[in-house]
Amino acid sequence: MAYYIEYAALCDKGFVREKNQDNIWCNGHFFNSENDGLIEPLTGTIDISTMPAFALFDGMGGEQQGEMAAFLAASNFDTIQQKSEKTETKTFLLDACRELNKAICLYQTENHIRHMGTTAAILMCGMDAIYICNLGDSRIYQFSRKKLTQITQDHVELSVTQGKAPLTQNLGISEEEFIIEPYIAKGEYKRGDRFLICSDGLTDMVTDEQIAGVFKKKMSLQQTAQTLMDMALSNGGIDNITIIICSILKKKKISTTDFRVSLSNTI
Repeated sequence: MAYYIEYAALCDKGFVREKNQDNIWCNGHFFNSENDGLIEPLTGTIDISTMPAFALFDGMGGEQQGEMAAFLAASNFDTIQQKSEKTETKTFLLDACRELNKAICLYQTENHIRHMGTTAAILMCGMDAIYICNLGDSRIYQFSRKKLTQITQDHVELSVTQGKAPLTQNLGISEEEFIIEPYIAKGEYKRGDRFLICSDGLTDMVTDEQIAGVFKKKMSLQQTAQTLMDMALSNGGIDNITIIICSILKKKKISTTDFRVSLSNTI
């Protein structure tokens, strides 16, 4: 059966952070290094036969380092996507993570920066399966048969009992320290499944049970994303909040209009 994907994305810097250090790659769109997120939702549709990808990068580092790390990841992922050959998907994701890591490490070296990095959460949709990849604590969930399941693995220090646990994996780690090991997996999907890609600005403010409750209301993607955003903000909005929701739908005749929000690929 042929499918297409409908998607909606929102991004807000929250109430505490002075800058937005989150970035996305959503059907060819990503933010400039300095941005305030999305004023309006980014929405669109894409045929699943094109092997669409959606990604989120949550930058870490003071001053402009976090947003630059996330921007480097998003912009280089755009280049990798455009130049990608027909390789096996898991191999592509592993190679992509290593290339993104090298790009960030090179920027650190050239600009004499000590600490700079970003998480990564990537979803790719194929004709026969979905593929996920993550480094850090940005998550991907699958909502199927009225059940919400986290399908990524958090890379955090489990021994920490109080406060925010440090990450054990992220982009921006020199290969001289250790080789990054992204979590990569393949899974099934069916018509009507929804996938949530989000930064910890959402999951630190809203529980999995609350997220599941929102998905069970069967609202539109925009309404679902906005409801989750409003909940995260009302609960404190202490971090940047990014939400991407993708829905698997049976293929039908749709407009070939490009749903871009601007003429350039950066927002």
